[in-house]
Amino acid sequence: MFSTSDDFVHERTLDTLVEAAGRLRAAVDAATLAPTRRRIGDDVLVPTGEYRAVLRAVFADPRETLGIELAAAVPIGNSGLWSFLLRSSPTFGDLLRRAQRYSRVFFRYTRMQVGTSGERVIAVCDHPRPSPFGRHEQEVCFFLGQWLTWGRALIGEAVAAAQVRMRWRGPADAVPFEAFFRCPVRFGADEDAIEFERSICEMPLPDATPELAAMFEEYAAGTIRRMGPETTFVERVREALSHGLVAGAAGEDDVARRLSVTRRTLRRRLADAELTFRGLRHELMRSSAERMLREERLPIGEVAYLLGYGEPSSFHRAFRRWTGLSPDEWRKRNAA
Repeated sequence: MFSTSDDFVHERTLDTLVEAAGRLRAAVDAATLAPTRRRIGDDVLVPTGEYRAVLRAVFADPRETLGIELAAAVPIGNSGLWSFLLRSSPTFGDLLRRAQRYSRVFFRYTRMQVGTSGERVIAVCDHPRPSPFGRHEQEVCFFLGQWLTWGRALIGEAVAAAQVRMRWRGPADAVPFEAFFRCPVRFGADEDAIEFERSICEMPLPDATPELAAMFEEYAAGTIRRMGPETTFVERVREALSHGLVAGAAGEDDVARRLSVTRRTLRRRLADAELTFRGLRHELMRSSAERMLREERLPIGEVAYLLGYGEPSSFHRAFRRWTGLSPDEWRKRNAA
């Protein structure tokens, strides 16, 4: 049964994943793990909890290369609205930016950020740790690898990444990963990201349809509204935490009051998503700290103040726990 607080994904997204897993002999019993369907207009939706169960079963496969194999096996042409949204983009760079805007329709726990650095366009995968899907490293490989796969499908097989960085400490054999991405792959990095040369991102897509783009985007926005609350509970917690950090009120009780729930309800609903308040808070503070440290004009003491630390030394200790580096070391390495 569905409830009004349920979170959903498209059935087409689930079916495409299951078909690809089957071709890789990582078959799962989707009928048992995800039996529920809800039809709203032309959309058939599946509860995210059931979709999550299917993904966990797929990623239970022990292969270290499962993520990139799955990325190569999921065709862009079979992904319904997702396919139309991306293929109708004017350029490959526009495809990535459109994916950033609408990824929450299709990837409910992974946020994507697209930016530029010099002559490169960088897509960062902000995936929760631990992963709600089981094996974090394989989910990240899948998410990053699909952009390369789809770029090759739309532009040509010559498309390669410029660099890939992963927080994963690395596989026993890195050769298949560098062969797939066709570039250096750095493991044990500070973030999960794939970089493309700007020249590749400026390449036009053969299926670009500007006259239909607005229609697809309007439909996607409507789908988000129909799939449940305007934002999921976890997203609302993240937003409340963001406001709380600025206002100096980012404790568990502060966030619960902002969301008009009890502390017990806050904990229970986060536990339903296999998350904790402390984990979310640390995740947000780390990502906020890294974003501000990339801005070299901000002194580290000011970054600490903006994150609510009374003493810079407390921020230094916390940042070293998160990254294994001091803020100054992280900034120098990131700049390099």
